[in-house]
Amino acid sequence: MGNNGQGKSNFLEAIYMLSVAKSYRGNTERDLITEGSVNGLSYSKIACDIQLEEKSTKLEIHYQCEPSDNNDGFIAQKFIKIDGIPKRASDFVGHLNSVLFSVAELDLVFGTPSSRRRYLNILISQIDKNYLKNLLDFQKINSQRNSLLKLIREGNSQDNELSYWDSQSAKLATDLIIKRVEILENLSNLSNPIHKEMSNLKENMFCSYLPSSNEMYPMNPEKCFDFICSKLISNRPRDISSGTTSIGPHRDDFQIFINNLDSHRFSSRGQARTAVLALKFAEAEILKQSRNTTPILLLDDLLSELDLERREQILDMTKTFDQSIITTAEPEIISAEFKNQSNLLEIKNGEISEQKA
Repeated sequence: MGNNGQGKSNFLEAIYMLSVAKSYRGNTERDLITEGSVNGLSYSKIACDIQLEEKSTKLEIHYQCEPSDNNDGFIAQKFIKIDGIPKRASDFVGHLNSVLFSVAELDLVFGTPSSRRRYLNILISQIDKNYLKNLLDFQKINSQRNSLLKLIREGNSQDNELSYWDSQSAKLATDLIIKRVEILENLSNLSNPIHKEMSNLKENMFCSYLPSSNEMYPMNPEKCFDFICSKLISNRPRDISSGTTSIGPHRDDFQIFINNLDSHRFSSRGQARTAVLALKFAEAEILKQSRNTTPILLLDDLLSELDLERREQILDMTKTFDQSIITTAEPEIISAEFKNQSNLLEIKNGEISEQKA
């Protein structure tokens, strides 16, 4: 608990970064450094010790900050360690399970397709190392294909040089898309009963994958591969003109429907919040089933926007988790009973101290 601007969200962001090796808010490592820390700052670290039964694991994310000629005046380079040994980010993801709800998560309803793709990518990467590898490989190949498209547009290469990249792109795209559709269907099935219980109107909710093609991808791997290959060929004139690849998982999206209406267009803020909360609790169940450990639940300043009944309902649901960390700027809205069952921490100017109920 603490007033606004004291560091509650930063604390939860740091924990979540130890799950996925990146911030859910910042686009670059530089964005993680506060403006007031620029002068004289050279080094920063986020670290934690995870204790699961008899096994202990130490996770560390280090930032080395160096002067630069860019507009910000310095750059921040990231280094990762597991139990003191340098590792890649792909090795880091999945050691610490956590599920985060913040106001920013409403982008799953009202935000851009990229925010929803990012959500699926982060969730699946935590439970499937092969997905993460395929995603990174696809991004590289897509970038190389786009560079070739520009060369063709400028008359410096030929169309037939795309065949190799089309095949490589389609293979990886097939793996990514089939896994996304599978996870999204699981999310949809798990979130609907949770959403129905949480919504005052007992509304139904489901999620639907939205391909960048006018047609849905076949879910058979061979047919999906052939479908994407054919679309890459038929879209070549448009792709060459724009210098970008117009079909594939990097352009796909998904929709959340509430009572068969697209929530992006028709839901209220309250309906969106309930839908995202249901998704988050479903996400937690998927992580638990996949990794056999209950994730840490992180709720960032959520309770102040809920009525009393919904607030009590959410707090009761947090008790099913081994560990939940909830932030609020209004501790008075939380019942004395719940406080007595909790560890109370106050944050002030970035410093955390223990309080008594």
